[in-house]
Amino acid sequence: MLGKRMTKKRKTVRVGITVGKPISASEHRRLEKRIRKRHEKLRKRYGEIHGKAVDWICHNIEQGCLYVSIRFKDKTDFSLRFTPQIATDYVELLDISTGDSKLIREYYQRPDL
Repeated sequence: MLGKRMTKKRKTVRVGITVGKPISASEHRRLEKRIRKRHEKLRKRYGEIHGKAVDWICHNIEQGCLYVSIRFKDKTDFSLRFTPQIATDYVELLDISTGDSKLIREYYQRPDL
């Protein structure tokens, strides 16, 4: 074995039917750091409700909208409303033959934009 060069090869791992290679310790630390930063950003998004104790959660559908209500033990309520609609922002014809987008005609632009 004197002439052979030994390389360190990572073993493959199987998760269900998916085969992959395990991540290194440095890659694992990098991923954990990114996850921590993401969680901190999400905690600040709705800072007023972070850390509150949830009493109950309910949802209902009225007039085509889905309402989700999160009630906290301090008698405050965080509500979300979802409407299933697709709105058109722009309708336009562009010339892209030169590599740039040159407006030929604008057919529609939503008024509130």
